[in-house]
Amino acid sequence: MKRLILSFALAATVLPAHVLWAQDQKAAGGPQNLLIRVFDTDRDGILSAVEIEGAAAKLRELDTSKDGKLTPNELPGGGPATRRDGPGQADEPDLQQPLLPKDEAEKKAHDALDVARRGTRYANVSPADGRLLRLLTEAVGARRVVEFGTSTGESGIWFAMALRKTGGHLYTHDIDPGRIAVARENFKRAGVDDLITIIEGDAHVTLKQHKEPVDVLFIDADKPGYSDYLAQMLPLIRPGGLILAHNMRRPPVHPSYLKAITTNPLLDTSFVLMDGAGIGITIKKR
Repeated sequence: MKRLILSFALAATVLPAHVLWAQDQKAAGGPQNLLIRVFDTDRDGILSAVEIEGAAAKLRELDTSKDGKLTPNELPGGGPATRRDGPGQADEPDLQQPLLPKDEAEKKAHDALDVARRGTRYANVSPADGRLLRLLTEAVGARRVVEFGTSTGESGIWFAMALRKTGGHLYTHDIDPGRIAVARENFKRAGVDDLITIIEGDAHVTLKQHKEPVDVLFIDADKPGYSDYLAQMLPLIRPGGLILAHNMRRPPVHPSYLKAITTNPLLDTSFVLMDGAGIGITIKKR
C-alpha cells in the first residue's frame, strides 16, 4: 500500500498540468485521462489492481534518461510541444483491445507476461510494441529470429508466441547475467523455453556465431551500437527479411543507425508506435 501511495504521489508531482488538462478534456468527451494512458498496459480503459501495483515500475520505465526525474518529453505524446492531443486538435482514438489468447499455450504466455511486468524488470518493450513484434514475426513466417538485448525476457515471450506457430526459434543475446537469470525464469513460466536459446556475452562479439539466414533481427541493446549490429548482421538477413529496432523516439535514435537504415538502397524503413518508445521496421529488399 505504501508503494501504491508513493507511486501516485510521484505521478501527481510530475504530471499535474497534463492530468488536469486531460481530465478537463475527458469531461468534455475528449481524450482519455493521461494517468489511464500511462498505466493502462492492457489498454482496456481501466486501471486494474495489477496495473496500480505496477505504477512505480512504469514511472521508472518512462525515465529514459535515468536521472530519477520525469520531464514532459519523457511522457506519452512527447510533451506540450509535440503532443497531438492539445487544445483544438483531435486525439487519435485508442483502438487497441485486450489480449485474446487463442489457446492454452497463448494464455500461459500472456499470464507469464503479466507476472513478468509485476516482477524484476529492466528495460522491456511495451505490450503494444510486443504485440507488433509477434504480428510481424508470424506474418513473415519467420523461422530464425535474432535479438540483441534479452533484458528480462518480455520481448522474447512475444517472439516465441509467433515462433510456436511458424516452427521457428529465437536466439537472444545479453551481456548481463542477472537479467538473463530473470529471463530464463520468465521463459520457463511462459512455457516457451524450448523455443529460445540465450547467448550470454558482448553481442558485438557473440553475434559472429550466426552463420545461417535470419528472417527477423530485433535490436534493443546499447543504442550507439545499433549501426554495428546492423552492419555485421545485414549479410545474413534474407531478402524480404525484417530488421526491427526499438527506441526510435525515446531515447532518440542514434544518428549513425538512422543514417544506415535510410540511406542504403537495399533497405526501406518505416517508423511506427512513435507515441511511445518507437519502432523502426526495415525490410531488406528482394
